[in-house]
Amino acid sequence: MKKTFDINRFWQVMKWTVLTERKSIITAFIAFVCGFLAIQLFSCFTIFDLTHGLGFAATMAGMQTCSMFIGFLWLYYASGVLGNVRTGQQRITALMLPASNVEKFFARLIFCCILMPLVVYLAILAATGLRMFFELIAGHEGIVWGLSYVFGFDANITGLEFSTFFSIASSCWSISLFVLGGVFFRQRPFIWTAVTIFAASLLLSTLVFYIGTMIGEDNIKHFLMSFRNMSFETFDLIVSLLLTAFTVFNVWLSYRLYCRLKVVQHKWFNL
Repeated sequence: MKKTFDINRFWQVMKWTVLTERKSIITAFIAFVCGFLAIQLFSCFTIFDLTHGLGFAATMAGMQTCSMFIGFLWLYYASGVLGNVRTGQQRITALMLPASNVEKFFARLIFCCILMPLVVYLAILAATGLRMFFELIAGHEGIVWGLSYVFGFDANITGLEFSTFFSIASSCWSISLFVLGGVFFRQRPFIWTAVTIFAASLLLSTLVFYIGTMIGEDNIKHFLMSFRNMSFETFDLIVSLLLTAFTVFNVWLSYRLYCRLKVVQHKWFNL
């Protein structure tokens, strides 16, 4: 049964996952509502001007701050795929669960990468509604909804407008890196994954710099000229497909590491 997948059994595992985490879900929702509300009220300072508030610009600044926290929380929860098997007893329970590894892994993946971010988004909606209600009571004029920064998918790099497909693919790739780190690292997976990604990025940029120096500027220009006829839309599609392929590989590798889960794990790594 280790490699089989049954949709009915999967839904049972999914329901079991949600029920066992219901207290943390409720606690997280209340905490996020309070946190996002505090950011909007005190970062925007709208509640202190009891006549007019600070209007569009201040509200958008607060919503953008909330959006940054949402991105951070999404990656944080993605690294918590093994958050339910931290102790030996939890690992025994997970291993004895009458379901295949595929079902257990994807149940946790959906919980951490979809359900918990959904809780965060519902919290920002509730907090924004409460903020607008308080502003209405205070008699502010021109109350701003301000969720365009939170739910937007625009990607603008160096003035180039990338497609929604690229934005989604790059976001999924980033999330998959933290899923992989969450399965690999046993202690503080989010921190160690972030440190590893930073170190790898620094090492890769240094390596690319030295390789470029060895090849020479003229040879690099000649190589890049071979792509001069490629349209930006084609480039966008190719990069998006590559990011999608890397995402699938990261998820597959995460699953393979998940299958190595044992009662007694390494002190630092889930191997």
